[in-house]
Amino acid sequence: MFRPALLLCVLASLCASPAFAAVPALPEDQKAIFWGSPEDKPAEKLLGITEDFVGRHYITGDEWNPQLWLPFIKDLGGGYIGVGSDQAYLFLGWVKPDFAWFIDYDPLVVALHAVYRAFLLESDTPDAFLRLWAPANQNEALDRITHYYPNDSRLKLYKELYTRNRGNIHYRLTLLRKKLDKDKVVNYLSDPATYTFVRDMVRSGRVRPMSANLLESKGIVGIGEAAKKLGVTIHALYLSNAEEYWPYGAQFRTNIRSLPFGAKTRVIRTLSSFSVNKDYRYNTQPGLLYQAWLERPTLHGVRQMVVRRKLTGPDDVEISETTTDPAEIGKKGKKKP
Repeated sequence: MFRPALLLCVLASLCASPAFAAVPALPEDQKAIFWGSPEDKPAEKLLGITEDFVGRHYITGDEWNPQLWLPFIKDLGGGYIGVGSDQAYLFLGWVKPDFAWFIDYDPLVVALHAVYRAFLLESDTPDAFLRLWAPANQNEALDRITHYYPNDSRLKLYKELYTRNRGNIHYRLTLLRKKLDKDKVVNYLSDPATYTFVRDMVRSGRVRPMSANLLESKGIVGIGEAAKKLGVTIHALYLSNAEEYWPYGAQFRTNIRSLPFGAKTRVIRTLSSFSVNKDYRYNTQPGLLYQAWLERPTLHGVRQMVVRRKLTGPDDVEISETTTDPAEIGKKGKKKP
């Protein structure tokens, strides 16, 4: 188990501006596979950890220490799958995957990625990208959305998403950048090389926002099949705290089993702790161990699997690594996780 203070020396070795290879254009045959897998229908109901959170649209992330995962996911390559909105671009620059699936069951989150795409492709630098979210540049930003999607039937939706959420997004991105820069963590919001990589991944067609529901039968399984055809191992799976919304059911287990994980694969997740630290608990787990855990019918939810200590107060943000092998549970001398 790690604490942020103990990670500073580790993070220091990860803060140099990285070198990126050029992102090659996606060949047509691979493009057909990558973009051709099926999507799930948008969710009829947005779930939450309690009834108070049901129906919320997470247009911005609310995890404030994503850099705690950096030592575990840096330069993994392969394939990235993750829920959410702005988090996706941070992880894209850190994981440096060959393919990235930005998934969500909320159609507004999926649609918002179209706005990010337009702003990334229209902006040469991190500062130019960020200024499009600033209040003074709203008219220019709307013009750029219109310019990029002149014949898209969802143009009105893109513009409404921008105008309704611009303030919160600008606050989120600028605060994240300030926090990461203060901690000397390289990120696409301030580092030109990382920004260029993220931009080129989007430009090359290697980033696919899509409607995929962790509880439905098409989206995740389709990604797994596409990854296998592309010869790509999924090296990073970001779940945020979605696992707290429901018990592990048969379809969810099938979905995770369908993904081609390998020895390098990392699952990164959060567990709610807002009432104590106004943030989350951060956790990581080797992907193959996660798949092994999901084979256990007695595992009903994430909190059975992830060991948690008592948080001490608002400054206590936990990062933990779950490495218990489920095959060892119950053996003589072995404790429960």
